[in-house]
Amino acid sequence: MLEIIPDVPEGIVALRAVGTVTAADYAGVVWPMLDDARTQGRPPRILLQLGPEYEGFTADVVWEKAGTWMRHPGLWHEIAGYALVSDIRWIGEVVGWAGVLVPFPIRVFAADAFDEAVAWLVSLPEERPAARASGATAPDGA
Repeated sequence: MLEIIPDVPEGIVALRAVGTVTAADYAGVVWPMLDDARTQGRPPRILLQLGPEYEGFTADVVWEKAGTWMRHPGLWHEIAGYALVSDIRWIGEVVGWAGVLVPFPIRVFAADAFDEAVAWLVSLPEERPAARASGATAPDGA
């Protein structure tokens, strides 16, 4: 299941995976949050926390996620950043490798670095990622 993590700064889509994550979780929680950010004109800053209570995901999550990206291919270019908070080594490695394939910054943080992950997401530039790609300059250190 996916739980919304409350009390994070505005613009951060923060989720905690608990137990087994299903396609219904993704469709019912992730997509509405991303769509809300898009509707409000805010580039989503995504934080996913996987702790010891995380057990995995069902195969249909992969299909649901792929379907979302195929139905909304421009979404890749609207994400401001993605932070994974977890000590699950193999997931951190996969996400790290995925960073070379996606057009947005992505970082993995240790389980005890939740606040650091939030601070990193907050520090990302405010303009839409597509604007940065088109030649707009980002602040120093971004």
